[in-house]
Amino acid sequence: MDFWDVVRTRRSIRHFLDREVPEDTVYKLLDAARWAPTGGNLQPWEFILVRDRANRERLVDATFLGYMAKTGKPQKWIIEAPIIIAACGNPKPAVARYGEMAQTNVVMDVSAAIENLLLAAVDLGLAACWISGFDHDKVVDILKVPEGVRVLALIPVGYTDRMPFKPPRLDPEEVTYYESYGNYKD
Repeated sequence: MDFWDVVRTRRSIRHFLDREVPEDTVYKLLDAARWAPTGGNLQPWEFILVRDRANRERLVDATFLGYMAKTGKPQKWIIEAPIIIAACGNPKPAVARYGEMAQTNVVMDVSAAIENLLLAAVDLGLAACWISGFDHDKVVDILKVPEGVRVLALIPVGYTDRMPFKPPRLDPEEVTYYESYGNYKD
């Protein structure tokens, strides 16, 4: 698929078919993720693959809609995905080299890896969604994530037969300033 087609076709998919994703296809997703840019080439990303239905159900119970952590309902649709990839950031090597400011770099590095993974999913004919609405402590407990490692996203992945509408996007000129904030091109 052409690069621009991949970028413009990527959607947050919330419906999955009852069809497994082969291991070699998952490996390709992770391979794409590892080629993301990373500060100091420290590659702070780590991924946990969750296929077991009981574990996926526990993850679903740790999610919530929107920013309503205490009152939001779980995102039940996630259970349809045959695999959930938990994208984690391990800040230890970055903090050892750059100090506490590296915490932000780790989030940016893992985010870049997630975007590579999402774009690779489109190219491979898969559907995926970046989930950030979850109780971090519950997810850490479910996945037995070591102290200090942050789960930054849950990514349900699978096949779909539905393509949501193309969401509107702001024109580049609406979000671009020249030389200083608020200075639009004449």
